[in-house]
Amino acid sequence: MGVASSLDSSVRLRIALGVLLALGALGLSVAARLGSPGRAADATPVHDLDATRSETVGASGALLLDLDDDLSDDQRAALAQAIDDAVAPFDWPDGTLGVELSAAGRLYRLNIPESELADLRRSLSGQGAVESLEREHTLGLPVDPRAIDFTPNDASDSPEAPAPDTVAPARGAFRPNDPYYRHQWHLDQVQMPHAWLRTRGRGVVVAVIDTGVLYRDHERGRRAPDLAGTRFAAGWDFVDGDATPDDEHGHGTHVAGTIAQSTHNAIGVAGVAPDATIMPIRVLDARGAGRSGDIAAAIRWAADHGADVINMSLGGGLPSRAMASAIEYAHDKGVVVVAAAGNTGRGRVEYPAAYEHVIAVGAVRMDGTRAYYSSYGDALDLMAPGGDLRVDQNGDGMPDGVVQNTMVRGDPMQHDYLGFQGTSMAAPHVAGVVALLRAEGLRDPDA
Repeated sequence: MGVASSLDSSVRLRIALGVLLALGALGLSVAARLGSPGRAADATPVHDLDATRSETVGASGALLLDLDDDLSDDQRAALAQAIDDAVAPFDWPDGTLGVELSAAGRLYRLNIPESELADLRRSLSGQGAVESLEREHTLGLPVDPRAIDFTPNDASDSPEAPAPDTVAPARGAFRPNDPYYRHQWHLDQVQMPHAWLRTRGRGVVVAVIDTGVLYRDHERGRRAPDLAGTRFAAGWDFVDGDATPDDEHGHGTHVAGTIAQSTHNAIGVAGVAPDATIMPIRVLDARGAGRSGDIAAAIRWAADHGADVINMSLGGGLPSRAMASAIEYAHDKGVVVVAAAGNTGRGRVEYPAAYEHVIAVGAVRMDGTRAYYSSYGDALDLMAPGGDLRVDQNGDGMPDGVVQNTMVRGDPMQHDYLGFQGTSMAAPHVAGVVALLRAEGLRDPDA
């Protein structure tokens, strides 16, 4: 059941628990849903991008060729000839460098057998214009089909918002009139009620590199109702290769909501930087699967199209030189890059969070202690609210997830208010706070 701009007063809280495998082992994910009681558990739970294991990480069957951005025509011709000579038995198109993923970044995908990697490396050795040649990786999201319904004891929860002039300042200097804000302990934890009196992020563009965002109505999906007042910049879909990065999964919309959900509109929930602008960029498909080359290209695209901040609530255990190069490029252009540290529960931060020039974000629960799933280690920079749906530490009748508005059960036509847990949820809190700092004039990413 979806939730539109208004909700019936009989609405209760419904919890769906989903255990998911995903992008490079970003840990256990559990989803808590604000909806109606009494529905049977569905075999396909609302799913998040996070995962517990990394078996789904593998080779995409392609190679990534990253060249010097200032490649000359002569260098290009020499490289094309070297590739032709190395892969001629496989009917390679003469004079090409591969599928162009980023024109400005000179990043190409070579769809040749991986068995030819050694020969191709020998052919390209000594070519100064080659920054890296690597196996491209694909990451997947098979779903463990388990769900649990839960109706809380608190039957008084009402979606009807108080009038703006009746909002009590009990939880801080300013409390928005969004009716489910009472469940957003995570915004109080990062002191948003005080921050909102000073800035709400106007003029700052945050790129959400993820599964896309439900930012518009179209023939196969509807805009998330609580994003109606959110500002959007033009984005790009690296999965389908077009300018409509529509979310077919739900994760990216949830992440975007944490950053800039429409706030103080008497609907749903609030976001950290509600006046910031979201740039939706899709690199993961409806299954939550994506390619490392698309992510690298997306980072460069965001930096070249006006993003001030990049959020990546994705990752895995395998590094990519093409991705690291793209992050360095964005940093040099003044873009702040934020990424989820991973949900392995181990002392090793995942990639891309582990790269230099990335703010690696781990997760805490409501009491400020490290969430059991959160990765940690030397590369960790910050901790932020990620939630723990096993507990209700604030006593609001709902497990302590991060609550935002997104699609339900793989159907972009249906929406609800869902609570997830994970470092995927922690990272956008930091990206939103970075947007607030940028709006206050802080421009240097290193600062």
